[in-house]
Formats: sequence, structure tokens, C-alpha cells
Amino acid sequence: MATKNTEFLPDYDQEHAGAYLSWVLEARGIKKVDFARRCGPTSKTISEIIAGKAPISPETALQFERVLGDSAGYWLQLDARFQLQQARAKERIKSVSAAAMAWAREFPIAEMVKAKFLPSKPKEADLVDTMLRFFGVSSINAFREFWEVRVSPARFKQHNHHEIDQYAVAAWLRQGEILADQIDTAPYDEGNFRVQLDEIRALTRRPWQAIEYELVDLCAKAGVALALVPSLKNTGLRGAAFWAHKDKAVIVLSDRGKYEERFWFAFFHEAAHILLHSKKSIFIDQDKTGTEDRDIEREADAYSAEFLVPENAISSFREMYGEYANDLEQEELEDFAEEIGISPGLLLERLQHEDLIVRNSAHNKTLKRKAQFDCE
Repeated sequence: MATKNTEFLPDYDQEHAGAYLSWVLEARGIKKVDFARRCGPTSKTISEIIAGKAPISPETALQFERVLGDSAGYWLQLDARFQLQQARAKERIKSVSAAAMAWAREFPIAEMVKAKFLPSKPKEADLVDTMLRFFGVSSINAFREFWEVRVSPARFKQHNHHEIDQYAVAAWLRQGEILADQIDTAPYDEGNFRVQLDEIRALTRRPWQAIEYELVDLCAKAGVALALVPSLKNTGLRGAAFWAHKDKAVIVLSDRGKYEERFWFAFFHEAAHILLHSKKSIFIDQDKTGTEDRDIEREADAYSAEFLVPENAISSFREMYGEYANDLEQEELEDFAEEIGISPGLLLERLQHEDLIVRNSAHNKTLKRKAQFDCE
């Protein structure tokens, strides 16, 4: 007796008829070889239909109807919907200009998926639309007017301009913007932010994994959204700072370099941009480089260095240890770091910057900690 067929054919992305056939055979405990014998087509034909590599002909649909009970019309309609969907997809690809596709392919899609910027790899036909939606613009021209100006390689004073991938820079910055928009913050208060920065400095003594969320929360209390965005290749980005609006500042940080010391220096560097510089500017900072105004970048560097390890602490260290600094035991460095309230790794990094301790110090492995953002 034939089973009743409800013939539910949804409008969303249609699986090929073979996928449904495979499900039916499995549900009924019918082997493909046995099904082929009962229907007439060869096992190879059935396998190709199940794999979506062969269409269902009217004759085959009638054979399916006799064996399985679902009407021949149902099988043909199921297959026709899939074929129509495939044809529409091909037409969408054709309708999108070659220039638009070339633009969309400039972005590091695989990296963006891996870093959770995108939920999954877009279909080819949807690539242009996906990237426009990601950047929150209606057209490629709108992207160029808004984003290309912000991330033009000319903005960076990098020695090797060819290493800058402005599309990767734009993707990283946009992800920071998206994440920052999701963070609820109090109205920005400069005085409160300065208070929070003192508390945040003390966090440097604790492992990154233990303070990540606390750091974001302390910033939010002062009206600053802190977005932690995994780094992308060919950007060299360590951080950025800008204003979402008058009551909300944004700091975006990269985990480039993978060590806490670089992260903390970048954080206080971006904090300096928020505290000291124009609310109308966007500051994008790379390794050894940054926004085109080098005076501003030097001021931010100086602020970060002084806030983390004050010059008077460096002077005290010189007086205490001087030429014997390279011979210090780890415990002595840890004690000095505790005395000035920062992590031993940060202290070591600053002392190396001041040429008081050699770069290849054995203490690097024991005092410097890694920091990597979770993409989940």
C-alpha cells in the first residue's frame, strides 16, 4: 500500500533530490543495490542521483513512485526545484560584474572565516553581497568612499608598503567596529577613564587569560568599548582608536606578536589617543608605524611607556644595578616589578628597550607571557 505523500517543498536552499532519496532509503532500511534492482536503473545511476550528479528523468520518477510510494510528480518537482536553484545561482554569478567579483576576492575570506569575522565561507554567487553586508555599505562605491580612505596605505609610515594589505586592514578594523557596537558602555568620562587606567595597569601582573573580561568591563565603565580582534596577515596591526560617537570611544587591539608585553604597550598607546588627541580622527597603529602624524604617534608611545614603567623607575634601576643588570637573577627582577606594580615581563621588555638588559636574555622564556585572543 502506497504511503501518503505530503509533498512539502520549502522555498529555502533546496537540497538535491538524491539527498532526500538517501534519507528515505536509510529510514526504510533499503540498501542502494537492492533499491536499484527493484527500480531498474543500475546501482551507478542510483549512486549518481544520490550524489546530486544526475537528474531524475520522468521514467526514473515513475520507477521511484512504484517502489517507494511518493508520486512521480513529487520526485520530478523536487529535482526541478534543485535544478532551478542551481540555474539561478549561475545567473547571479553571471549578473555580478567581473570587477565586483574581483573586488570581493581581494578580502582574505578564509582568514576571516577562521577568525569568526564571517560565520562560514560564502557561496560564490553571494560573495559580493556578503562583503557589502559585512562592511555595512550598499555598494562598492560606498565602500571606497568610506573605507578605502580610512585604510589607505598612504596613512601608514611603514618601511615596506607592499606588505600592507588594505583589504585585510579594512576587514580587521570593521570587525573591531562590529564588536565594539555590541558592548554596552557608560557615557564617556575622561576622569573615570584615567581612574580605570590605574586599575588596569595593576592587571598586568595577572595572566592574560584571567583578566580579559575584567579589562573589557573596566573600560566599559568609563565609556570605552574595548574590542579584541585576532590579527590578520599582511596588516602588521597592533591597535586602533576612534570615536563611535561623542559618548563612546573605541579601542581595537590585535594579538599580533602573541606576547602580553606588546599587547599592554599597544593598549596604553591607544588609550593615549583617546585621552590626548582629536575625536574626529581614526588612529591605526602598526609595528613601528602608525597614523601619518608622527608627532602624535611619538606622544602616544611616550605616554604608554611612562604609564607602564615611569622614567623614575628606570633611573632607580640604573642606580641599583647599572652594568650588572644582565647578571640579575629572575627573583630580583620579579621583586623590582612588584615594587613598581607591573608584570616582570613588562619590566624586562622596557629594560631591554633601554638597552639595560640584552634582547636575548634567558629571562625572556620565563618572564614574558603569551596572549592570544579567543575566536569563539
